[in-house]
This record gives sequence, C-alpha cells and structure tokens, in this order.
Amino acid sequence: MNTYETNFNKNLGALEEYNTILADKIEDVKTNKRFEVFAGENTFDINIYDHELKQNLYDNPEKFFDEKYNEIYSKYERYPVLFFYGLGNGLLYKALLKNENHKSIIVFEPNIEILYIVFHLIDFSQELKDKRLYVVETNDFDMDDVINFLMGELFVRNYLYDSKILSLNSYYNQHKTHIEELEKKLNEKIMYVFNAQGSNRITTLSQDLRFSIENTPKMLTKALFKDFINQRKGKNKTAIIVASGPSLIKQLPLLKEIQNKATIISADGSYSMLAKYNIKPDIVMSLDPSELTSKFFDNDFKEFDKDINFIITAPTHPDTIKYLEKNHRNYLLVLRPSSKFTHKILINDFGTLGGLNVAYMGYELAVKLEHKNIILIGQDLAFDEKGNSHPMEFLYGKDFDNNIPVLEKRIKTTAYGGKGEVITHQGWKYYIQSYELYIKETAKNNITTYNATEGGARIEGTIEKPFKELCDELLKEDKIIFPFLQSLPKKEQILLAKQNYDYFLELIKFAKSKIYQCQKLLKPILKVIEQTRYHIDLNTIDFVKILKTNDEIHKVKEFLEDEKMAVFSDQLAAALTLTELELAKISLMSAHSQEDKKIRMIIWLIKHEEWLKLVIETLESQTKIMEKSIQSLKDFIEENNEHL
Repeated sequence: MNTYETNFNKNLGALEEYNTILADKIEDVKTNKRFEVFAGENTFDINIYDHELKQNLYDNPEKFFDEKYNEIYSKYERYPVLFFYGLGNGLLYKALLKNENHKSIIVFEPNIEILYIVFHLIDFSQELKDKRLYVVETNDFDMDDVINFLMGELFVRNYLYDSKILSLNSYYNQHKTHIEELEKKLNEKIMYVFNAQGSNRITTLSQDLRFSIENTPKMLTKALFKDFINQRKGKNKTAIIVASGPSLIKQLPLLKEIQNKATIISADGSYSMLAKYNIKPDIVMSLDPSELTSKFFDNDFKEFDKDINFIITAPTHPDTIKYLEKNHRNYLLVLRPSSKFTHKILINDFGTLGGLNVAYMGYELAVKLEHKNIILIGQDLAFDEKGNSHPMEFLYGKDFDNNIPVLEKRIKTTAYGGKGEVITHQGWKYYIQSYELYIKETAKNNITTYNATEGGARIEGTIEKPFKELCDELLKEDKIIFPFLQSLPKKEQILLAKQNYDYFLELIKFAKSKIYQCQKLLKPILKVIEQTRYHIDLNTIDFVKILKTNDEIHKVKEFLEDEKMAVFSDQLAAALTLTELELAKISLMSAHSQEDKKIRMIIWLIKHEEWLKLVIETLESQTKIMEKSIQSLKDFIEENNEHL
C-alpha cells in the first residue's frame, strides 16, 4: 500500500468516528473526473486543475501559501475557531493547526472530489480524530451538528459572536452567494443560543427563583409529577398539542369530533377557546410567570373542568394558583430546568418541563408520556394574511402580539408547506428553532411529529399534513382516561420542606463568602485603572502584581465552577454574556511585541472590574431573593410542625 492509499484510509477511519455519511461518500468516489493534481518538486507546490471551469485552484501555490498563512497569523493568531470555505490542497490547514490556539478549523467544501484528493495527499487523521479539522460537504450537512460541536463539545460560545466564513482564495469566490447564505445560517443558530442565554433573561430568571421558592409549599401538597408520568407513560399513542395561533379556530370542529381518541394537551391561551367550543382537554399547560397569563384561569367553567389536569410550572405567578384554587381545579406544579440546582432535593419527584413557549412545554410533556404520534394545531408562529397573531376569540384579542413593543421587529420565514414566506417576529423565530432542535432529537426515538396547523410558518422536521387526514389515519381507538393522583403524606411534605430550607441557608452562606472574595479582588484592579486613567505608561505599571491579580481572577473563575455555584449559573451566564463577549474580543487581539502583550494584559485586567462587579451584583441579588422567599418554607414547616 503506497503513501496516498495509507493517508486515505487513515483519514477516512478518523472521519468515520463522527461523520460516517461523509466518510462513505468520499470513499464512493472512484476517480476524480473533474479535477487533476499537479505536484511540483517543492512541498507547497501542489495545484489542482478544474477541467469543468478550465481553471487552476491557485495562480501560484507557494506564493499563496506564504501570503495567506501570514495574513491568517497576523489577524487570527489567537482565534480558537476559524471558518473557511474551500479546502484547496489542504496544506494551509496542516500548517495553521500547528498553532495550539486554534482549537478547531471548520472547512466547508462544495466538491466531494476535492475531499477525495486531499485525503490522499495529506495525513489529517489525528486532526480529524480530534476534530481540530472539521470538514463539511456544503451540499449535505446539518448546521446544528456544527453548532452543537462548537458550543457543547468544544465550548467556545463566547468566541463565535458575528462569525465570518473566510473564502480560501479567488477560486472559491464563485460561491460568494453560497458563502453568504451559510454565514447567515451559522450566525442565526449562534444568535439563537446567545439570546436563549443572554442578558434579556435576567429579570425572568430572578422572578423564576422568587416564585419557585415561594410556591414550593403548594407544590409539596400536590401529586408528584413523577407519578403522573408513570401513570400515563406509553398508554395512549397520539397526542394533539393545541396552541393559540390564528389558524386554530378552523380546526376546532374536527377536534371536537375526535376529542375522545387522542390526548389533548392545551396551551393556557387556548383553554378558554376550547371551553367555548365544549372541547375538553386532558391537560392544560401554563409556563409564563406573568400576571397576564394568570388571567387565563380567572373564570369558572364549572363541570367542564372536571377530569382536566392543570400542569403549571412552579415559578408561576401567585394569582395563577389563586384562580385555580378558587375554582377547585386539579393542578400540580412542575419545576423548570433552571430549578435543577435550587430544588435539587425535589427534582426527582417533581420533575421538570421547560421550553421557550407553552406549546413547546406541552410537546415536551407528550414526549415524556411516550406518545408515538404528536400533532400540532394552531402553532402558526407567524401573522396571518390580515396581520393577526391570534384568533378573535383569544382572551387578549386577535392582535395581541402587535401590541408588545419588544416584538415590533418583523422578519420573514418559510411558510407552512414550503411555498413562499410569511411574516413572523424574532420571538416566534426562536420558538421555531427550539422546536426544530427538539423534534430532531425525538425522531431518533421513533416519535413522529405532524404539523396540522395548515397555516403559519414551517417547522422543519415535522410532517405537514391536513388535520382531517391525520385523524382518519391515526385515531382509531378511544383514549384511556386516568384517575387523579394522591399527594405525599403530610409528614413527608414537611421533611422535604425542611431539607430544602436548610439547603438554601447553606447556599446563602456560601454565596456571601464568594461575594467577599470578589470585593477584595477589586482593589488592585481599581489601582491599575487609576494609574492608566489618562494614558498608559508601561514603566509605571507593576506587571508582577498584574500577573498575580490575573491569577486571583482565574481562581475566582474556578470557584464559579464549584458545584455549589451551579444554583447561580443561569443567572450569572445571563448577567455576564455581554462582558464575556468583550473579554473574548480582548483575548483575540493580536500582540506580537512585548509592549502589545502588556497593553493587552492591562486592557484584560481593567475589563474585569466590570466582570467582578456583575458577579457581586448577581450573587447579592440572588441571595436577597432567597433570604426573603424561604420565609414561605419556614412558615409551612411551623404551621405543620405537629405532623413531624
């Protein structure tokens, strides 16, 4: 076996470990018909001729290598991730990957034959195995896989904001439009993650923490979510998720006919509309902890509510519980995923449901209940042709989303059916992306998701079919009806409340010790800021102390990884998002002289004044919320002390 065959086999073997489909496609290329390789005497003198375009990939391979390598080194030396369009002869990437700062180089290549050629020419097996070279065939790949690798496995989220895909050279400029489309798609996915974790969530997370603690005593007196799942898991085959988009009303006559043949899971906003049409849902979901959402339950439907289970997230607004209890509805509280640390003692029994919107929460429940068919109706996630966001029967009116200032920005997205586009807003776009990611995962478990909305936006991964066809095809038998469940004995409720109360006291004490540590570290940083207020005189700066302070900052960042700090992780991530982005930009600054490196170090240190103040502010606000909210647990324990 010659060197070329050895390289090829080693490269394919490494690629197969995480992308067997692409490895198989490369292996299936029997000969390179379109491209021809010309190798000179020098290692870097390798050119590839495109017979179809009658063009070389390089005018001068050696000159290109020198110029491009120096350009990338001078601009992007410290970048952990680089994106390129075009593999070329591969030599540039072999050289660039000797720089350990580059954790991965993502290369989009439009021609499978180029991959075939380069896999013969160069041994990339170790780089491919470690995913430091991550090759993608542009005609057949999943951007979510790339994002999951970068933000999950590689964990370089803060370095991806506003990412650019660099065209390797002028040969690949013919794909300029495709490069722009890929770059847009890449950044849309990245922005989805940033917005899901960004600073706009700070208020919501604080409110979640407050209400989830205050509502814990109520949760303890209700049935366990774990028991609810076990009671129903795998018993009914089909679930229908009823959202409150403008197309919902046209589906209700048929839903009324088949209501006994599928599990009907209703969003809170759809609940009163179903009651009006006398369609009894099995489950009504509520996610948003706002007072507006509470009003969905400020009504009395009397006998209609019998046999309905209301599943409400624990951080719900107190008025929601007030209205549910006022009208004698059967409800249980379920934790949000963000409660996995604040309520870790309760998480196994009371479970979690999440998502960005309530219909997604219903979809997640349907998955947990192991429905094999999940049908979406009323899930438009777009304005209808008249500009309405909801049906006329919706509690807050047909144009509710038109009256929310933060949702004023309109964007276009692919329409249901794939023909043309519809108008949506950024919030709904995030919901669509969230659905698409989850539906892709559920498909691996043989769950089929149908979109029978027959209007609105397309949700990739769903099978779009008319509601009537799905009912005729899937709904053959009556569903099973389940009795209500009992709650834990009072003694167990009190013991759990006490354990949770003690846990919060421990967290508060720990957080206060870390606040003091951060405050102490601010002093040397403020001194440097004072020294550099008007200009930077490097001769007056004590860089030994700066290095020592940087080490202390590193220790602070290490304690943020402590298991006890996990309870504050979501809030800290949200608070620090923009500052972390700025720090990432500073760390990427090229510095080839000692003077430039010192300046970068000073800028890095000064930016940490803001970072530390945000950490202090966040921990202080969280501990104050905890100190105030755990009074409800203390009261519950004292009121029921006789049961211990």
